[in-house]
Amino acid sequence: MRGLFAPFRFLSVSGRPNCEFWLTQCIILASTIMGVYLASFAGFEIAVDFDRYQSVSDVSNLEKSLEAEFSDNIEKVETWIADYPEGPMTWHAAKLAPRERHKLDDMVWQTMRYSQRTFEVNPAIITGVRRFYSDIEAQMTIMFMQQNANGMARNALRKMGEIAATARAEVLPLLHSEIKRLDDDLAKMTH
Repeated sequence: MRGLFAPFRFLSVSGRPNCEFWLTQCIILASTIMGVYLASFAGFEIAVDFDRYQSVSDVSNLEKSLEAEFSDNIEKVETWIADYPEGPMTWHAAKLAPRERHKLDDMVWQTMRYSQRTFEVNPAIITGVRRFYSDIEAQMTIMFMQQNANGMARNALRKMGEIAATARAEVLPLLHSEIKRLDDDLAKMTH
């Protein structure tokens, strides 16, 4: 029988076979490997959850800032339309600097160009806001080119009103619902 176990002599401790010792060592090695695997998996899962939370938080803050700026600009356009009959020359007289007097705030919108999270915002929101800014800018250019309150100026003013109404009725509610959805997602992640 000794000849049968001769190749496994290296497993013996103090010249006697000690299977319990080696079995214990194998169990310790297997549990160490399993523990490292489970710990790394848990760490990876935490890292992924944190990255998702950070992303949702960043997009939510970006959308809240955009909502505030966009809402202010819609109100500003509506105010311009309401005030036009009382002071049309503020739009047409070059000496009154109409371009400087009638500007939309676009700091957040311009900053979004450089944000890595911009394309995580709902595309319908980005498209709606982009169309609002470009369409209003086109109508403002028409207004500035007119020398007085003529038909083209009144038509441009009417179109500005339609653009603002569309933005208020379609884009702002979409932006509100998206912010609410993101806030709900953040609340679920923290509980």
